[in-house]
Amino acid sequence: MVGASRRQPLRIATLIALVVALAITGAVAWAVHLAVRDQEQRLLKERTAELGLVFNSAVAAIGPTMNEQGTVLRVTHNSVAAYQDAADAAVKITPGQNTFAWLRPQASGTGFVVVAASGGGLHAGDVITDERVQALHAAMATSVVVPTRVIGSARLLGFALGAPAAPAGTVLYRESALGPVAPPRQAGTAPFSELDVVLYATPKVDANQVLVSTTKQFPLRGQTRSLPIEVGSANWLMSVRARTPLVGRLTSDAPWLALGVGVIGALLIAAVVEVSARRRNAAIALYEAEHQVAETLQRSLLPQLPSMPGLELAARYLASGAGQQVGGDWFDVFPITGGRVGLVVGDVIGHDLNAASEMSQIRSALRAYAVDGDAPAQVITRLDRLVDALRLTQLVTVFYGVLDTPDSSGSRVLRYTNAGHLPPMLRRADGRVDTVAGGGSAVLGAPIAIEHTESELTVGPGDLLVMFTDGLVEVPGGSLDDGLAQLADRVGQQAGQDADAMCEHVLAGVAGRTLRDDIALLAVRVTTSADVPAGRGVPA
Repeated sequence: MVGASRRQPLRIATLIALVVALAITGAVAWAVHLAVRDQEQRLLKERTAELGLVFNSAVAAIGPTMNEQGTVLRVTHNSVAAYQDAADAAVKITPGQNTFAWLRPQASGTGFVVVAASGGGLHAGDVITDERVQALHAAMATSVVVPTRVIGSARLLGFALGAPAAPAGTVLYRESALGPVAPPRQAGTAPFSELDVVLYATPKVDANQVLVSTTKQFPLRGQTRSLPIEVGSANWLMSVRARTPLVGRLTSDAPWLALGVGVIGALLIAAVVEVSARRRNAAIALYEAEHQVAETLQRSLLPQLPSMPGLELAARYLASGAGQQVGGDWFDVFPITGGRVGLVVGDVIGHDLNAASEMSQIRSALRAYAVDGDAPAQVITRLDRLVDALRLTQLVTVFYGVLDTPDSSGSRVLRYTNAGHLPPMLRRADGRVDTVAGGGSAVLGAPIAIEHTESELTVGPGDLLVMFTDGLVEVPGGSLDDGLAQLADRVGQQAGQDADAMCEHVLAGVAGRTLRDDIALLAVRVTTSADVPAGRGVPA
């Protein structure tokens, strides 16, 4: 039974690891699929743009040919014979079955009479009264080419061009017999070779208006790309689809390869978890023992706040969640030569026995440097050098201030320096909350040489200084600025609070929250009386 009880958690852990690994594999395979699809779409977009250039070039040649015929008419003063010669020449050099004609509207306005023509589709004297009339009338009202729709079983496609290319009141016309739907001449070469292409003489998909197509199956299905082709006054539509993967067969199969490799990796991970789980219980027991010792050490190192005339002191220490019950956070209050008072709040980076031990050494060293009354910047500079020389820890943030003796009005000057710590908050007697800014410098232990600076401010009777570590304002998923703003609101909510009540009120704001870090909190209130009870510093 003992063996079974030990094996059961291993099977669950292995199953969880396998499921997670497979989920990651699926996510990676899907990401690869999206990347391949994006690359395929990008290449299809590029090929579609290339095809657009091909078709635009072909369409662009229509206008100049008709303009040349208009030029002949203007130069020859509308000579029918001269136009006939120009049209005959255009028919010979233009591929396909094309007809060129010079048209004049009937007096009744219902049709157009062919003045001259070449190519066999139209003849002089013919009258056009079908749906081509609409495009011919439109050409007389614009200076750009007006294409017709695909007309009839012969699949005729016309282009009409009015003034100024054509003589006033007339239209130059080109008509092509498309015949059965077929691919363009370049269909066997790039950029057509890997693509299915359909060109419509309308801005939307219309099977009756197909101009050319490289496939008999249209409209195209699947992953397609559409591109509008501007033809004079009209818009045509080109629809493109890849016949084979443009990224290459191997790349297109990359998601399946990633999935296969991921499944094999998931099985290997499950095997590793199965083996490593045998050692887990011993490691957890050792870890818990270390933190229990470290927490005991941390509690023993927290100071009992002294009784300071003219000051009301209160402090709290709140440990973070299970598995992180000790750290390097600390606060301190101690007398300095000349009746002054030293105020400290700091944080040694880390959550283990080493962090608690290093915090004790740094706290003691700071007291030793500060007791003779040196300026805060000098004390922190010496402490920084000690941390660096003895390699006590990697990083330490600390705020250290010195409260001078009160003047005749009971006000005190606070001289302070801030080595990378969050600035304290000062609630004035009137309820206003200020941030104790200035005097900032790099954290202790940073790999740079720096002389720390200091600043000062006046703290009047009734003012209350709130010093804290970052665990108080760090909210999972929230920003540090929001946490500081919420703390400032709580500090300023009740202007009559004493130091101990302020600690309780501030910590009520983190009730029910999962703490990411320990909280060290120190409240110092300047009073008008020299008879003040001992500070209350009961660790939470």
